[in-house]
Amino acid sequence: MTDLKPYEKYLWSTKREDYEKKQVPEDIDCVFCALVEVDERVTKLTVFEDDFLTVQMNIYPYSTGHLMVIPKRHVNSLTDLTDEERNRLFKMVSKVEQLQRTVVEPEGVDIGMNLGEAAGESILHMHVHLVPMSYGGRGFMETALDTKVMKKTLEDMCEDYREQTEILEDYWG
Repeated sequence: MTDLKPYEKYLWSTKREDYEKKQVPEDIDCVFCALVEVDERVTKLTVFEDDFLTVQMNIYPYSTGHLMVIPKRHVNSLTDLTDEERNRLFKMVSKVEQLQRTVVEPEGVDIGMNLGEAAGESILHMHVHLVPMSYGGRGFMETALDTKVMKKTLEDMCEDYREQTEILEDYWG
């Protein structure tokens, strides 16, 4: 038995606070809406885009190949979507999983949504994360030094995805 207090069993990620406080110009209410409106002050690494949604590289990835599916309309809940929009969103999520399995060849894919700040959402615009996962994917650098080890640059990974976008086309035909 150990005398550790519950909070002493955690590995703390002090860089998370810096990420959550990342400076966004004051006149930008929503970074994803600014991305959709092609505001040059917002980094945009688009894999696929149509009238309803955009598939973007996460510029703060949890692992190599981390993508997000983002409805273009500003909503923050599944209940804010129409039935058709919700069906379209999840049809694309399944296609993005297929894209990741083709390009990254992960051993698994972590799919998640955080709806609201209390749930961990740092950008209050609904989006779905798809994070390729592999056994042994978290090593010393990630767990002890709070440093991500990526196999490719964001730009190279984005290009690899773009070369396979036929997987995503006609997802809603």
